[in-house]
Amino acid sequence: MMFTTSCGGWLVVYGFLEPIYCVTQNAVPVGESTERAYELGQLYAHFHWGPNAWAIYVPVSVAIGYALYNRRGHEATVSAGIRSITGRKWGKALGIAVDIIAICSAVFAPVISIGTGMPLLTALVQSIFHLPDSAKTSIQIIILLIWVAIFGTSVYLGLNKGIKRLSNFNVTAAFLFMGVFGLLVGLIRVFNAEINTVGLFFQNIIRLSTFTDPYGNGGFVKGWTFSYWACYFVYMPLMGVFNARISKGRTLRQIAFGQLVLCTLGCWAAMGTFGNFAVKAQMSGAVNVSGFLEKGDEAGAIIALIGSLPLSKLFMVVLLFISFIFLATTMDSSAFAAAEMTAVQTGSDDLAPRWLRLVWAVAAAVIAFIVIQLGGAQAVRSVCYVAGLPLAVIVFLIMYSVFVMLREDYTRHSETPFFTDYDLGRKKEK
Repeated sequence: MMFTTSCGGWLVVYGFLEPIYCVTQNAVPVGESTERAYELGQLYAHFHWGPNAWAIYVPVSVAIGYALYNRRGHEATVSAGIRSITGRKWGKALGIAVDIIAICSAVFAPVISIGTGMPLLTALVQSIFHLPDSAKTSIQIIILLIWVAIFGTSVYLGLNKGIKRLSNFNVTAAFLFMGVFGLLVGLIRVFNAEINTVGLFFQNIIRLSTFTDPYGNGGFVKGWTFSYWACYFVYMPLMGVFNARISKGRTLRQIAFGQLVLCTLGCWAAMGTFGNFAVKAQMSGAVNVSGFLEKGDEAGAIIALIGSLPLSKLFMVVLLFISFIFLATTMDSSAFAAAEMTAVQTGSDDLAPRWLRLVWAVAAAVIAFIVIQLGGAQAVRSVCYVAGLPLAVIVFLIMYSVFVMLREDYTRHSETPFFTDYDLGRKKEK
């Protein structure tokens, strides 16, 4: 559920395109060979989808869960996660401001995935059924209506019967599809490429994390890397509330491991299979992926890649299905988290009413449709830049709050030697 909530449709799109995008956006120094360029392209792809990105969600997940379960709180909100450091004078006002930002972000977060994934879904439907461009708006409305029906039903059923089952099905289908592309590339080639890229990642993690391009125009860093971090910060409240709600009984170590390691491996699997397939097609001349990207046609690039395969229509249908479910799962989690943050609750185990989840599900779909009509991915990116800054500040408040809560409780329970032995709900027995 953690994996499908955050990744959504944009993992499918950029799983294919990210390595080549990094090359076309001048992330690679001039004069490098073609082989070296795509090596560095894969390095950046793994950096943007690596543990450094997932680490943003760990403090907020722990803070909200710890305040809710271990400290017997009543609210699954971001303000509850920072309450240990807010004073009486400004605490209430600051908490309200933080929660308003968090709720807006939770509702807007799936729009990031939809703004990226909707053009691909529309193009796939057009290609499969040979529909003209004039039908795009109608296709998008139909897709949104089906989404509302799917994630409305899933959210209404709740975590175990709805969101959990949809997420499990989503992950199974996605990884089977990744496996097919791994076979098309060649498992030995995928393995060699991943070993090489992971080695480069750990060699260059500090360099990549601090690179600001001070003597260049900074186009790639500002236009690409920063946009990723802005999107991740927008996702932070959604991920924090949702992860806290699904993690009761897990130790803090398990929560961190699940996000930093398992979710990272899922993303890297997409880059290793989808990404290497696109690189292979580009280098062999089978598909001019970079040409599509220079024109801003991401959906066209993926359609061309799938069209180069035998049984291309079948692959398009499967990709349409997987992308559709990925986005529906993200919308599920968004509606669930927004409902949790706006419901009046009396206990840590109380969940928001079902009707409130449905209200937020419909609201998110309407906002997504409006944003797509106004400007699609570019409009989404602009909003992320605006919303990401205050959320980046809130992250540091949350990190300090977690430290304060654990330090205070460690003093009271000094017989427990490690903070990570605490789980959400009770202190782990020796």
